[in-house]
Amino acid sequence: MRTLFAALLVAMLAHGPAQAQGAQCQTRIDGEDVTIFYSADEVSYSSLRERFSLRRQDCPGAVVITYLMPDLTAEERQIFCANHDPDTRSHSQPAHGRRDAYGRCVEPSRTCQLVNTTREETMALMGMAEPGSAGSRLSSLVSRVTHSSGALILSGNASSLSGLLGSVGTVAGAVASSPALLAGAAASVVVIGGAVYVCAD
Repeated sequence: MRTLFAALLVAMLAHGPAQAQGAQCQTRIDGEDVTIFYSADEVSYSSLRERFSLRRQDCPGAVVITYLMPDLTAEERQIFCANHDPDTRSHSQPAHGRRDAYGRCVEPSRTCQLVNTTREETMALMGMAEPGSAGSRLSSLVSRVTHSSGALILSGNASSLSGLLGSVGTVAGAVASSPALLAGAAASVVVIGGAVYVCAD
């Protein structure tokens, strides 16, 4: 009996990793019910703690971020967290901020929206990280950080950000006119993976 059990265990271990563990979960995003299909073997299933602590039908925060940002890699998504309302068990668009063990925002964070730009506009924004560029002449109201994931993050007063972006040619027509910047609140512009996000309080 012991030999049979050992043989079965070896067979399970031999075949287990080769088969992706399909999973699905439910959540609400911006008030709408959503079912997300994903592989439990992927890194977007962010921690073992989620695997055992969350009810299986509830979507882990990192899975929600992956669903909302499918074009980014797992590393690029690390600077974003999942906005989550525990009362309604609903998510909204991702935010720029620190994550807890469940991929959810640790603190109130700036909600992000993808801004459609051309490749040239995105490259112009990335150029702000280079010495001698328009980014080198930022006012004291705007900070510039290059994250370990490769993201360029411009943060500060929204009107100052809008003015700066407007100085980079055609970018003014996309990012600089984003409603999040026009609202006049503090904001961040995140350029990563060929995408541009405007994040505001």
